[in-house]
Amino acid sequence: MKKVFLLCSILIGTNGFAQTMEQTMEKRAREFHRVIGLDDKGLWKKFIEENYTKALIEKPMRAKTVKQGEEGQSSESKEIKGTIEDKLKIFQQLHDDFNGAKIVSIKPNGENLEMELSKGDFAGTFKFKFDKNKPYFIDGISIQAEGGER
Repeated sequence: MKKVFLLCSILIGTNGFAQTMEQTMEKRAREFHRVIGLDDKGLWKKFIEENYTKALIEKPMRAKTVKQGEEGQSSESKEIKGTIEDKLKIFQQLHDDFNGAKIVSIKPNGENLEMELSKGDFAGTFKFKFDKNKPYFIDGISIQAEGGER
């Protein structure tokens, strides 16, 4: 009788350690925020390798900057190749812009999560898309930043 009881308690006890998709998504988003605040490019690379899908790492991306000034609006677009080295350039820009920013909100919705950051008069909305399958890697990121002098 003791063996059956012990087996049941082990199954019940370990089941509580399994993280839900929502918990994992929030954990990855919070870690993303923490890592972009670091100066260590080696840790940026490690985060990308351990948290992005292979498809996202290899996917070319586009960065568009829109500036509003007294003379009107101007925009600049640039293509970013699908390599870790190019993703590290994005992390450098995010570090420059959001180092020291605070998390204002985190809102999961299905396989998507929206995280808002604020740093003085500068704010950003990070929209993450996650793989639907465990271990729920980041499969897409969209960032919109507003305010401040850039």
